[in-house]
Amino acid sequence: MPFHLGKPILVLAAVALVTGAAVSIRPEQQKADLTLWVFAESHYQIYRRLLPNFEAENHVKVNLNLLNARGETIRLGQLFMADLDNPELPDLAEMEISLVGRYFRPPVNEVGFLPLNGYVQENNYDERLVKQRLAPWSKEGVIFGMPHDVHPCTITYRHDLFTEAGIDLPAARTWPQFQDACVKFERYWRSKGFSTRHALEMSESSSENFQAMLLQRGINPIDMYGNVYVDSDPRVAQTLAFYGQLVAGPRKCTAQTSQGWGPFSKDVTDGNLCAFLTPDWRIIYIKQYGPTLAGKMRMMPLPVFDPSDAPTSTLGGTMMGITRKCKHPDLAWKLLQYLYYSKDAQAADPEILPPLKERWTDPFYHQPDPYFGGQKAQELFTQLAPMIPRRYVTPASGIANMALNEAVARAVRYVEEHGADAGLEPACRQWCAEIAEDLRARMKQWRIDS
Repeated sequence: MPFHLGKPILVLAAVALVTGAAVSIRPEQQKADLTLWVFAESHYQIYRRLLPNFEAENHVKVNLNLLNARGETIRLGQLFMADLDNPELPDLAEMEISLVGRYFRPPVNEVGFLPLNGYVQENNYDERLVKQRLAPWSKEGVIFGMPHDVHPCTITYRHDLFTEAGIDLPAARTWPQFQDACVKFERYWRSKGFSTRHALEMSESSSENFQAMLLQRGINPIDMYGNVYVDSDPRVAQTLAFYGQLVAGPRKCTAQTSQGWGPFSKDVTDGNLCAFLTPDWRIIYIKQYGPTLAGKMRMMPLPVFDPSDAPTSTLGGTMMGITRKCKHPDLAWKLLQYLYYSKDAQAADPEILPPLKERWTDPFYHQPDPYFGGQKAQELFTQLAPMIPRRYVTPASGIANMALNEAVARAVRYVEEHGADAGLEPACRQWCAEIAEDLRARMKQWRIDS
């Protein structure tokens, strides 16, 4: 009997029937027990190598997704706001330190990440970890993420060039002494015809290094309870005034490089930049892009302003958190521990100092480093790591950063126009008061009451 819709439709129907039958008898793919979002390509590649061991030992399947950092932040925020059992919501997510603050805007019982205090206490991580490193991922004492790193800061410098100039840089224990040494360094090289040789890398428009100095002094612009310290602590204006005359004016001994590791490595290799702040992650890139500097580099703790200041600071950071909608939080916690604190994880990425102090006994952290002329550079990181300051991140941190960027720029302009006269610090106090007033008004406006 003829098929009344025609032969083409008959053929399509037959193909559909055959395809459907094949799909129905095909073995069903294993569904993921956990889904993890990450934003860093390096972490993604490391976890790809580590996950098969975890999956085999625990008889589970983990779905690992790499997202752009800002794309991850936006998408995760949307899913948290929807408050639905959306299958797209991951069980775990890594967050970069500058982007995590937006998730702390709701009351603590409505933050999209699961509180981890119980897990931390159960595993004694408040003692085993560098405790201060829990601060960026906490709100009002509730821990929402676990630290991947510590990122203590040192100063790395061209030992060969400072030695030739007769400067013993590590002997400069305070920031004013350090500036004196850098000014002498530049004067020496200017007399030799090196007009573009600068002692220290510092920005004239970004507040990143200025805020690293504040952290040394135990000062956060905003703490985890929303208290603003930009104007209430006089050391903020004092430090801003010092920073302004460090990067501008007659005692300027700094310069900044173009964006990217290529220009930076060329400036360091050519001797245009001779000292710079270095968290551990930055050392990886310096070695990678400046191999010809092996043996010429050295490392030292940060100078301080007062004896009570920390001889280090911290720059950058990553956490991993478990979302509240995770159906298997114990399994997720087990995965988090494996990827962050296991010996396998340490062996996969040893150059990033782990926050788990018991891992620091590994010989890797105590061997001479030829790149630093035999200095035990990694050992210095282990010595400084317990002294890192607490860094707090809040929903208003991004606004505070932009305001402090402007404050640095204003201090630079003031020094260029008026010099570092007696009016600089009062001007800095006025700018700090303006910033604090604006921050408090904004935070009051967007406050979400429980």
